[in-house]
Order: sequence, then C-alpha cells, then structure tokens
Amino acid sequence: MRPGAQTTTWSERSSASSSNEAAGPAHRRQREGYTFPGSPSLQNVRADDGTLFGDFRRTLTPRYARAWVDLAMRWMFLAVGYAAMCAAASAWGARALWLVPLAAVWIGFWFASIVLFMHEAAHFNLHADKIINDRLANLAVCWMIGDDVADYRALHWQHHLHLGDVNDTEVSYRHAPTARFVFETLLGLHALRVFRNHQHASRMGNERRRGDRPVGGAVVRGLAVHALLLALTLAAGLWPAAVAWVLAVAIVFPFLSALREQLEHRSEGASRGVDYSRVPHGAVNRMFRRTLMARAFGSAGFRQHLLHHWDPNVSYTRFEDFETFLMRTDLAPLIDDARTTYAEAWRRLAQP
Repeated sequence: MRPGAQTTTWSERSSASSSNEAAGPAHRRQREGYTFPGSPSLQNVRADDGTLFGDFRRTLTPRYARAWVDLAMRWMFLAVGYAAMCAAASAWGARALWLVPLAAVWIGFWFASIVLFMHEAAHFNLHADKIINDRLANLAVCWMIGDDVADYRALHWQHHLHLGDVNDTEVSYRHAPTARFVFETLLGLHALRVFRNHQHASRMGNERRRGDRPVGGAVVRGLAVHALLLALTLAAGLWPAAVAWVLAVAIVFPFLSALREQLEHRSEGASRGVDYSRVPHGAVNRMFRRTLMARAFGSAGFRQHLLHHWDPNVSYTRFEDFETFLMRTDLAPLIDDARTTYAEAWRRLAQP
C-alpha cells in the first residue's frame, strides 16, 4: 500500500444495503455491526488495557465551547483581512488594486475555513440542543454559501454511506488536481458540476423533505447578505475591497474546497482516464500531520478526516482523545499508514 493512502474494503452486505439506509446516528449503526466505506468495524475494538471502544466512545462528549472559540478566531481573521483591504482602498483608492489578489486569497482561505464548521453542525456538535444547534449554524455559517444545515445534513449523510462509489454526493475527488482542473475551478465550471450533482441527489430522494420551508429560501438569504455587504462597501467608495470579496467567494473558496476534498479522498492509484461518476473510485481516507497551516486549512477536524469517516458522530473537539485510544489498538498501523501532509498528498496526486 502506498504511504499516505489508507483504504479499507467495505463489506458487500453494507454496500448492498446502504442506498436504503435512513440517516441516523453513526454510533447506533456501529453497535449493530454496520461499517462505513473506508472504515473497519469498531464494534469489538479494544485498547491495550482491555477497554472496549464502545465504553470509551461514551466519554467522547463534544466540547462546544472549544468549537465556538475556534470558529470565532476564524471569523476574526477574515474580518481583519477585509477591514485591512477596506482601509487600503480608503487610503489609496484605485492604487489599492495591487492588493486585491492577496486580499482575495486571505479572505477566501478563512471563508473556506469557516464554512467547514457547517459540517460540525451537521453532526449536531455545535450545541447540545439540536434545534439551537441548527439555528446557530444557519446564523453563524450557513448563510455564507446560501445553504441550510438541515438540508446539508441529509445530503452529507449520503457521502458517508457512499464514499467512493458512484452515488457519492461529493464529487471533487473524482478529478485529479491537474492544471486543467484548476482552470475549470477558477472559471466556475467545477462548481457547476458540484451543483448539478447535488441536484441529482435531491431528485433521487437523498435530501430530507423540506416541509413548509420555501425552497431556495436559504439561497435568497445568503445572496441578500452578500449583496448588502457589497452595497455598503461600494457606497463607501471602497470598490477594490468589493472586488476582493467577490473573487474570494466566487473563485478562491470553491478552489480550496475542491482541492481539500481531493487531498482527503482521491486515491493515488486513480486514473485520469476513468470517469468515476460511472466507475467506483473506492473509499480512501487520510490523516494530515498537525501544523498551523493544516489546522487552518483542514479546520473543524478535517485535518484528521480519517477519524471522522470511521465514526462520523465524534466531535472534532475530541479527535485527539479518539486518536490516542485508537493508537493503543490493533488499528494503529492503519492510521500510521494513512498519515501524510497536504503538500505531499498534492505532490503524489498531481503526478501524471
């Protein structure tokens, strides 16, 4: 097996039944012997002191305060970057245009880092009360991409059930991080692919029923907030800052999101000549070494993405404890084999 790529074959029983599974708590599925694609069964795993995983799992309660501190810090970095661009536009006018690419990268990077917390909310790990969890997530994060956490939750659950097969609702890892893919992403073509795939998933019944909520309401709210921000910026005469915001949201953010998913899930053995929307790619999960850059790029636990796919309902705020336990079990070699860095994973995946 190549370094940096951990793969585990999902049982035929699980593959056959996954499309009919209703979304539900991952820990209940694992108690029943259910395993997710790319994950071994944790049901009977024991640490070197004899502790059963199921007993240890009950201690992994989310640390909500830590999640909110992490989210607030990322909002601060984004706000400081936008404020600095506004200040430059105010002081230099059109001469501030040379700062636009730098500002767009900074804003887009932290924008992407913040959006990842919607994933934590999708697993009910931002607040103990599920209703409050969703309201806070929609208020603090989801408006940024015009989404509703409840709808995202239903769509995202299919990613756990179908990782690596043709029904996966995440599609970026089906494409290699080539120069062509970068070009398509910067032009918005890949974002269109992602949108179409999500629409297809909706038609197949993968999204939960929306009840009485107006379809598209979240999109309208998100567009309204972005429009208001841009209108206020333009009204103040700070148009270079407005340009930076548009580039950050429309180009930098989608590019970073697609790249992150490729580094997490694309196999080093994947062929560029194969259409993985028709041919199963196979489940791949990775662990990225802990650096400040990795913690920012792979925020909300995405740096340790393998752990999330092994047990989706463990909060990222407990991943260190989760990993420590697993390293005291027979599964430790699988985790070590999956360790890499974002740069090394990109280097391997970008090779012809």
